[in-house]
Amino acid sequence: MKAPVLIGISTAIIWILIRYLAYALGFFTFGNPKMFVFLNMFLLTSAVSIGLFIFKKNQQEDTNLLLDIKTGMTAAMPHTVIVSCFLFLFYSYIQPEYNQHQIEQTKKSLMDKTFLSELRKSNPALENKTDQELLNEGVNQTRQWTSPKFTMIVSLLALLMYSTFNSIIIAIIYRRVVFKPISK
Repeated sequence: MKAPVLIGISTAIIWILIRYLAYALGFFTFGNPKMFVFLNMFLLTSAVSIGLFIFKKNQQEDTNLLLDIKTGMTAAMPHTVIVSCFLFLFYSYIQPEYNQHQIEQTKKSLMDKTFLSELRKSNPALENKTDQELLNEGVNQTRQWTSPKFTMIVSLLALLMYSTFNSIIIAIIYRRVVFKPISK
């Protein structure tokens, strides 16, 4: 197997282990998952950087920018797919109560009269809706947004865009700075 693919798989496994251990040890109950999102971004950037670095270090002939971007994506894609599938499994089977917690938080906020009045002021389309209609719509929206399938799809799309952007930027940096051809 190619080194960039192995690096992508390795960084995905590292993220999965950290995420699961944090859950198992109680560090992540219903808190904010931003820390895990940033860790995932860091590991994905590391996979692209290390995979492309190893490829460029071991290459025999000169390559073009497109091949470098492809190599970066080769490291990023296993990470993206594995992490997104894990998120589906995590929110479906390991911690399905997180989704229910998000729905309960939505219900609680939509029971607050001041929040509802501010919501109606911010969106004129909601002015004629009853409190119960707003509650039902809010719960249905939250149920859709927090579903494991939706989380997996959004994760796939976001990580694909992020890895494409990273591959382009890192390939350019490596070509212009790190592996710059020496002029004679």
